[in-house]
Amino acid sequence: MSAIRALAEQLASRTDSELRKLLSARPDLILPPVPDFPALAARASTRGSLQRALENIAVPQQQVLEAVLVVEDPAAPETGIGLAQLKDAFGEADADTLRTIADQLCDLALLYRSAGDPATYLPVGSLGDALGPYPAGLGRPLKSLARSIPTYGPRLIEAVSVVGRTPGEREPAGPVHMPASAAEALEKVISSPSAWAALMASAPEGTLAVLERLAASPVGATPEGRGGDTSSPVPWLLHRALLAPLDAKHVELPRAVGQAVRGHTVFPVLGATPPEGNRLVIRGALRDNAAFSAVAELLRGLSALLAAASTTPVATLRSGGVGVRELRRLTESLQCETRDTPWLLELAAAAGLLTLDVDDSRWKPSETAWDSRSRHEQWLILLRGWLELDRAPSLTGSKLADGSAINALAAEGSRPDAPLVRRRLLTAAVELAGRPAGEEPDVAQSLPTAGFAVQDLVEWLSWHQPRLRRRFERLVPGMLTEAAALGLFGGGALTPIGFLVEQGLLDDAAAAVGVALPAPVSRVVLQADLTAIAPGYLEPAVARELLVLSTPEGQGPASTYRFSADSIRRALDAGHDAASITAFLTEHSATEVPQALTYLVEDTAGRYGSLRVGRAASYVRTEDDAVVAALLADPRAAALGLVQLAPTVIASPASPAELTSLLRDLGYAPAPEVRPGTPGRGTRRSPDGPHPDDAASAVPPPPQSPSSSSSASIAASRARLNPWSLSEEEIEAQLASLRLRGTGRVDRSPGQGQESEVLLGLETLRTAIRRKVPVRLGTADSQGNSVRQILVPLSVSGGRVRVYDPQKQVEKVVSVHRVMDVEIVEGTPTDD
Repeated sequence: MSAIRALAEQLASRTDSELRKLLSARPDLILPPVPDFPALAARASTRGSLQRALENIAVPQQQVLEAVLVVEDPAAPETGIGLAQLKDAFGEADADTLRTIADQLCDLALLYRSAGDPATYLPVGSLGDALGPYPAGLGRPLKSLARSIPTYGPRLIEAVSVVGRTPGEREPAGPVHMPASAAEALEKVISSPSAWAALMASAPEGTLAVLERLAASPVGATPEGRGGDTSSPVPWLLHRALLAPLDAKHVELPRAVGQAVRGHTVFPVLGATPPEGNRLVIRGALRDNAAFSAVAELLRGLSALLAAASTTPVATLRSGGVGVRELRRLTESLQCETRDTPWLLELAAAAGLLTLDVDDSRWKPSETAWDSRSRHEQWLILLRGWLELDRAPSLTGSKLADGSAINALAAEGSRPDAPLVRRRLLTAAVELAGRPAGEEPDVAQSLPTAGFAVQDLVEWLSWHQPRLRRRFERLVPGMLTEAAALGLFGGGALTPIGFLVEQGLLDDAAAAVGVALPAPVSRVVLQADLTAIAPGYLEPAVARELLVLSTPEGQGPASTYRFSADSIRRALDAGHDAASITAFLTEHSATEVPQALTYLVEDTAGRYGSLRVGRAASYVRTEDDAVVAALLADPRAAALGLVQLAPTVIASPASPAELTSLLRDLGYAPAPEVRPGTPGRGTRRSPDGPHPDDAASAVPPPPQSPSSSSSASIAASRARLNPWSLSEEEIEAQLASLRLRGTGRVDRSPGQGQESEVLLGLETLRTAIRRKVPVRLGTADSQGNSVRQILVPLSVSGGRVRVYDPQKQVEKVVSVHRVMDVEIVEGTPTDD
């Protein structure tokens, strides 16, 4: 029976509760909904769906799947793998444990049971393709290598006479001439423990070390020569076909040899228990002090960043993101570590505190009441932004494949899976800390103060999801640093706040932060040396105002701010005057305002503004004062932004061409003015330099990069943690539809069974290729006519089927979408 049909029957026999568990674990099976159980089975057998399911299984489940693929007989895959065969594939494994794991895989529709023996398991559909060409880290079988490597078949035939035969085996009737027969003979020797031991006893020194290196990763490089000298390991192995040459420098270890090196098993040990790592005892006070200090410093850094961005918006590069020079400027302004600036930028954008102005491509503070919020409310805003951020700030500065570095807020830092990895990180930390996930939140205060190394956390996550190991190794260390900055970890241990966040109790976590953090101060100590000392963490509004009036020196809870003529002038540029500056200092000073500081403010303000600088792209000059008055009073001219510079001169930010056009629309008759010394109206440059009118054209256009849209969307709607998630209503509706169609009372609409029919046809083609038998192939030609031929399928890939026409003795390629039906024609398999 077809594997898809067999799986469909088993799915149809399940209870609603069992199907509900399957669909919850593999929601992509019904996105979009399927019409019947054959379509459900067909989708469960596709490579894409299997790859998604494999990402969520643990190490022992993956080991069992790979063992089933390695042990199954390629000549008769329909027979399946019994429990005894499965146990033999492991050096150390309990039969009951293996049965439990195999049943779990059947529940996930990654394996299915044989119709004749429920204790026999078979792999689903394209499981071999989904797991890759080297299941269990073993190479390809000898026969497959002989078919794919032209020089390996003859070497196999020679190796049989060199290696010999297994003890007690009778002398063959004649020499072996076919690669397939030679592969079988050599595999018998390799699979025999006694014959393998005798063979290795005669091997050169270092041969076993070479084999052990390749046993975990079957493809490797061979730096030593491959000449006729068989006294060194690699030539000796190649001469006996125990290594297959892929090219001049690379070899592959055959599957049988890899199993022999592993003790004639697929896996020496079943990894049934997750790694615990080495726990470190961290004092609770040390953990909490580290966490809350980090929170306070983070809030200070964010407030300083917003103040700096309000004064000078953060510029972006044409290629996207914030460049190194801009990061250096911000780092000096914030008085922080170089590595902290990209993190603060990413976090501020994630929380919606910074938004990208599409007109000038600069990041500016958004219209949020950040300063008016309490500190725990500010922390909660940052936490929510971090949890939902579909980017990896820790990747900033890392190298891409082309050698370039990832810029802060650039498109290359986008990682849609980042929110899910953060959730997994917190769950792993809870379980490693000794508190099972899902426990009541009121025990958070008694959370064990157990710290752990980053590598232990990566190993734990990789055990539960081994196919995501590289992702965890790349993202988890940086995410752990970010979580520590938010106070979720302290001294390497999970904090009670981190536990509450993992439970989803964000408001409770914010309340705990509010209780733990000391109350901010609103007064500073002004000194005669033109400095102000903050005896603690300042209120955000006071700190932001001080950043405008002065320059910070150092960081920490007792920050120092220095006043200077430049800092006072910066405050005057921001709209302050001497009276408002003095009033602010008087209100927020714990002592009297020093006379030196008062003189500095008054003297700087007195000399400020004697010259005025503005921006104008064009001007209007007339001899008639009445025209000037009429233009300024005309409400239709408000869009021009007119500013009167003199009784007969008006300036505008619009370009000369725009200003001329708009004035003519208003009923005036302006004439463009030619500067003295210019050749004519068409010339826009003079020997002295560029004309002011060139300003608009000289300004580079806003950078058009992928980061614009991706960065702007950070503060908007967030990607779902799992794009394949389902609601209970969707699952119930699908179950009702499946059960109703199973009764036969619903007619299938056209095209509903197409998915399962195509996959059934592909499965039949792959079976014919494996068994080397012809098929009766029904196809549609270019005119839409039905054509039926007996062909021998050779391969299926990329939506095309390569077939051999025995009647015309030619090969040809048929598109899969033209295939109407496939039927195996039983015949004699061809020889290797």
